[in-house]
Amino acid sequence: MEATHERADVVIVGSGYGGAITALRLAEAGVRCVLIERGRRWPVTPAGDTFTTQVAPDGRAAWLDTKSPLSEAVFDKYTGILESFEGEGTTVLAAAGYGGASLTSNGTMIEPLPRLFRDAFGDSLDYDEMHERWYPEARSLIGCSPIPDELYASPFYESARTFADQAAKAGLSVEKVALAVDWDAIRGEADGTRVMAELLGLNLFGVNSGAQRSLDRTLLARAEATLRVDVRTLTDVTGVHPDGAGYRVEYRRIDETGRVLGRGSLTARHLILSAGSLGTTRMLVRARGTGALPDLDASVGSMIGNSELVTIRTGMPENNPGQGGPSAILVRDTENPHAPTAMLNFPWVDAPPGVGAIAAIGASPSPPAGSYRYDADSGEVRMTWPVDDPRVRRMTDAMHATLDKLNAANPGTRTELTISGASGNTVGGVPLGLACDTAGRLHGYRNLYVVDGSLLHGSSAGVPPALTVSAVAARCAARIVPTIAADTGRYGG
Repeated sequence: MEATHERADVVIVGSGYGGAITALRLAEAGVRCVLIERGRRWPVTPAGDTFTTQVAPDGRAAWLDTKSPLSEAVFDKYTGILESFEGEGTTVLAAAGYGGASLTSNGTMIEPLPRLFRDAFGDSLDYDEMHERWYPEARSLIGCSPIPDELYASPFYESARTFADQAAKAGLSVEKVALAVDWDAIRGEADGTRVMAELLGLNLFGVNSGAQRSLDRTLLARAEATLRVDVRTLTDVTGVHPDGAGYRVEYRRIDETGRVLGRGSLTARHLILSAGSLGTTRMLVRARGTGALPDLDASVGSMIGNSELVTIRTGMPENNPGQGGPSAILVRDTENPHAPTAMLNFPWVDAPPGVGAIAAIGASPSPPAGSYRYDADSGEVRMTWPVDDPRVRRMTDAMHATLDKLNAANPGTRTELTISGASGNTVGGVPLGLACDTAGRLHGYRNLYVVDGSLLHGSSAGVPPALTVSAVAARCAARIVPTIAADTGRYGG
């Protein structure tokens, strides 16, 4: 099997929010780049069968694995949409596909409260600057808005309205959240002109109606339209190391069963890692451990956080089947005696009839308590999340206190279940201002950058991370793109 080798001015690894924003800004500045993505493209078709669903999941649910923590089914191996990485104390879920986490997330775009943002980032980022410039820019780039009134009032969102009413009775703050959703597509689901997906809560493995404003259909499409972004999907990076004045990225080309079709490498003058908290952190921890990038800062692999908790309550009036998605209502408990909490109503596809069940995803500011390390004996990267750490237990205690408030204010309701241990909202690993400067330039190496959720300090300040990741990425891109453009001689070309 003959290997190929190419050269490029800029290589981006990963096509999630960080990679997409950076690729677009480079293209707009006249800079050509190669964008590498391990997963496949997931084009939404009128047939409405691009993605598998929770009802009858198949291999499209899992990244080259026969199982998933989100299903009891056994699959044939396929380049599916979610990787599950088993750590000590938690399972990390990471998207695999062109568009990254935007393919599978609920699309909730929430700006953290100022105090919680400052607690999470310390002096590394200025909240006022983020609030006034970068959060608005991220919202504009992604395109997000709250649920329209007429949809919220429809029978499809009875569960969301019940959740909001009960939270208000408990004295908790209630708001409609901005969502990266095409509401006309949701209307199409409602009137039968599109396949039902979001309205039935079938969004865990992608949205077959096309209602998701995923990056492959928005920012990445804009970047590709410039003809300056060379996208390589089903291209799995196997190693990174310095090569002359740049970096060599080694990869393997695979088919949709994971079979290796070929191997190759790209030498880039500028290398941008945007493979997400799991992908980027593992890549760098391995490179430091093997000696490929020995001068990486000691903080690489540290400050991992996961604040997600799934809750189920029963005893409500019976809700509509499917419960109407995506998550439209955010409830905050800022006066919690343990820690502030936030909850998003979450559609429960197979909720049992007759029990009046409502599910919600809860979050509380996460401590940066997790870490990755390289195990030289096995050649593997290991991850640890200390479930018995008092700071971690405090998050669970806080969520139970909020649930108790809800139940006390709504007699007859009760908490049936709280589940933690598997999350797609894990962040951290390459902490901004420690492992790199505040533009994502890694210490110890020239022209090597990180622009993704690994820059967060183990916490997205008690709300889903997508908007903060995007805002930080927009800020980083504004600082590194002019330098890269000037260096490659193509600024404004």
